[in-house]
Amino acid sequence: MAKKQTRKSPELSSDNVEGNVDKIREILFGGQMRDYEQRFAGLETRLISNIELMSKNFEKRVGRLETYVKRETEKLADQVKTERKARREDGKQGAKGLKELKELSQQFESWCVELEEQIGSETQDLRGILQEQSEELAGMIHDSHEQLSKALAAETRTLADGKLTRDDMAALLTDLALRLKKDNRTSDA
Repeated sequence: MAKKQTRKSPELSSDNVEGNVDKIREILFGGQMRDYEQRFAGLETRLISNIELMSKNFEKRVGRLETYVKRETEKLADQVKTERKARREDGKQGAKGLKELKELSQQFESWCVELEEQIGSETQDLRGILQEQSEELAGMIHDSHEQLSKALAAETRTLADGKLTRDDMAALLTDLALRLKKDNRTSDA
């Protein structure tokens, strides 16, 4: 009787096994992974563009407020200069006596003090307005950031719910390996 010669399958190299596992992984999950990567990239792009847009809007508003404050301050300073000039000219032309000149000088000084106080007050008010608007814009940026973060977290949870867990993948690959080993034994027999 002739003995059946049993054929031993050549040992699989680790490179060959890893290549097969990579191919199986690509076949099973490649499309999903590319889809997830595209969705994450799109979400990241939208998030970055929204933040940049809000930052530009904030900078524009602050710039406009600074321009407004400067313009108003310059107007008030010009008014003071014009008034001082006018008072000086009036003082030179209408000097009827030392008493009148002193009274005019005192009136002018008190007016200058009042005007400087008014300028200080208005400057302080403008700074307060600028501060309020800055805080409002910072709050808007913070709120938008929170909304975008929540949307990103929700999208991440949605993507995480739809993907296979590491344990599921391990169980699937173990089952596949057992089947391949079983098929290999039945073909040898």
